[in-house]
Amino acid sequence: MKRNIEKRSVYAALSIAVAVVVSCHADTCTDEELRHDVLEFLTTRCCGRVEARRVLTNEIRFDGNTNRLAGVLAEFAQTNDAQIAEWAMWQLKKYATSAQLPFLYSCATNPVLGKTAVEAALRIDGVTSNSVVAVENFFAISSHDDSLETTQLCLDFMTQATGVAIDPICSSNALRVAHDFSIGENCHYYCFDRGQISRDDSYRYSRRRLAYLRQVLLRGDLFEFQENYVTNAINELVAYPEANLPD
Repeated sequence: MKRNIEKRSVYAALSIAVAVVVSCHADTCTDEELRHDVLEFLTTRCCGRVEARRVLTNEIRFDGNTNRLAGVLAEFAQTNDAQIAEWAMWQLKKYATSAQLPFLYSCATNPVLGKTAVEAALRIDGVTSNSVVAVENFFAISSHDDSLETTQLCLDFMTQATGVAIDPICSSNALRVAHDFSIGENCHYYCFDRGQISRDDSYRYSRRRLAYLRQVLLRGDLFEFQENYVTNAINELVAYPEANLPD
């Protein structure tokens, strides 16, 4: 008798748990419930590998409506709490839709959210006249940024800009924006140069690379390693000989 009661208790508990799970993912999730779940995800931090494996849509009630989820994330990205806003923007990078493009573009000059916002916009919109302006605006506030991540964004932007489906005018403008940033205050010349070599087989022995390296050298503010790298690369190109280098 006691064993039967225990079994019934276990079954009841399991039934309740299943009911809770079902209700959490049913079509009755309210806006407030969605906001609650998203905020809980954003503020409940794990560590190490656990954090890396977390997926927002596996832990919240959102009825499978990505547009609705992205709208809530955009709300949190506009809060006064800088940490929550940053975490929300990180999720928007993955879940944002075209409906969030105006907001993402407006964040391009935000020193905290700008990079992630631009990356999200590029994922959605690709290289367009709007996204080129947004990237240029972001680079303008990142002129003294020594982050390798910003250099990586610049390289990725250049790769995206040379896609076969990109409008030629947009492509030309995008490459100009990327070049201006790489030759400006960006200090990761080595990473930028190596990144270009790995992305474009024609770049290593080209006049455009030689011109870029010479511009870098003229800056006159290189560290010893950077100056040695740039000088050696220039000497190698000049010895090619220079006159035979393709554009």
